[in-house]
Amino acid sequence: MQQTAHPQLDTWFADNLARGCTPQQLRQSLLDAGYMPDFVAAYLAERERQQAQQPAALTGANTTDGAAAIAANTPLAAHTGIDPAPALAAWWARCDALGRSNRVDLGDRSAELVGRHPGQGIFYLTGVLSDDECDTLVRDSAARIEGSTVVDPQTGRFVPDARRTSSGTYFARGATPVVQALEQRLAVLSGLPEPNGEGLQILYYQVGGEYRPHFDYFDPATPGCAAQLERGGQRLLTIILYLNAVDSGGGTIFPELGLEFLPQKGAALMFASLDRQGQLQKRSLHGGSPVTAGCKWIATRWIRVGAYV
Repeated sequence: MQQTAHPQLDTWFADNLARGCTPQQLRQSLLDAGYMPDFVAAYLAERERQQAQQPAALTGANTTDGAAAIAANTPLAAHTGIDPAPALAAWWARCDALGRSNRVDLGDRSAELVGRHPGQGIFYLTGVLSDDECDTLVRDSAARIEGSTVVDPQTGRFVPDARRTSSGTYFARGATPVVQALEQRLAVLSGLPEPNGEGLQILYYQVGGEYRPHFDYFDPATPGCAAQLERGGQRLLTIILYLNAVDSGGGTIFPELGLEFLPQKGAALMFASLDRQGQLQKRSLHGGSPVTAGCKWIATRWIRVGAYV
């Protein structure tokens, strides 16, 4: 039987690439779904050819730092068709409320605020996940992890990078009951709609594993960012969930702020990549310190200014 590509398959492929899945993972998924090896090889080769032929992406080259391209009246905003103002207003109102709180009702759980820097939009909370939920996410991820990737600023594609020495996988939105419950919980925590969130990414670090300081936003001054911005606009928030207690090392650092948050099982670190005006927060530079004993499991959810597609 001859197999052919169809629009739904192309949508599935593009969606999963944008969520951080590697072509090798997608190859295996296609094979598991019953597609023949020859078809899969030809399909992946064609997708690679099409991506290589894409024209240079729209950039924020008219700005000095890319920040102005976030504003609603810029060409980049018009290109994406997403007005960031509602999400910015909702998040910073939530940020102000969290700055006055000691505990947060997440709907099905209550979390404790143990660290806060409202001016930068940074909050550290304990009790966001139960021990059982952490263990389930680790167990469901362990057999699927592969070498982690980052977004290439020139092409917008996911590629390996020596700065990120971890392994990982991801879960599509609503993939499991635990993932679905967590996504709803994080929507309450952030004050932003659940569809604005990307798929949950799982990362595993062994001794020596680290992620050197970097930004989570897509820099409009780089050619590869436009393809990412089309899928929901800029990243507004990052939420890191700690799935185990690390024996030593593995903290999340903010070099520009002199802050470090140590992993605690079930805890969450939430921080903003955009300020109240929608400009890129250069002080959101952050990294994962090397693990010096044991291992480190985390889950990350990025939340966009618009619905992620």
